[in-house]
Amino acid sequence: MRRFIWILLTVFFILVALIIFLFSQYRFNSALNQTRQRLMLIATNAAISIDADQLQKIPLLQSSEGTPEYMVVYNKLVKIKEANPSFVKYAYIMTTTDQPYILQYIADADPTPQIITARCPTSLPGDKYDASLSPELLRAYDGPTAEKKITTDVWGTFISGYAPIRDLNGKSVAILGVDSDATALQAMQKDLKVTGTVVLIAGVVFLLSFLTLIKFEI
Repeated sequence: MRRFIWILLTVFFILVALIIFLFSQYRFNSALNQTRQRLMLIATNAAISIDADQLQKIPLLQSSEGTPEYMVVYNKLVKIKEANPSFVKYAYIMTTTDQPYILQYIADADPTPQIITARCPTSLPGDKYDASLSPELLRAYDGPTAEKKITTDVWGTFISGYAPIRDLNGKSVAILGVDSDATALQAMQKDLKVTGTVVLIAGVVFLLSFLTLIKFEI
């Protein structure tokens, strides 16, 4: 009888831990997907407002910052942030280079954000960005997309969404990106890993204890 009660309590504990883990997984996936969908919607609507011909007139040189052509695009990016003040932290436009995985900025609503330090790059026209760790960014020329994982770089921890900017012929000439701070999501992800570890350890302890109990009873 004691053996049965011990087994029952142990199984109950494992089931409770497993339920908590599955619920945490659901909450995280739901929050992540909602963030991704909202970012793609914002990026898509914003990309439509950008004149591709006007965009291509901006020379990809840092000295282009402040020119009339640049300021028209810059002000539109600022409005994107202002329309989503608690959600969008950065809004920017990039285009390809002749180097694989390397993109370059055309415009950025925060060309010199406050977090830039000596170890942080700028994001002025022509500045390069290594997109090798942002797979969805490289796919954005084909259509709206968002990163499936939390991305951490020199600017912070984010979930990013993108949409192509197309000319009158439907050709994608650039990518509009928006970043949302993912600090809260990252905390949820860490808690999920801790819960998963607890479930795994509990399962191993139960299995070893059960085998030990059987051994001694035999």
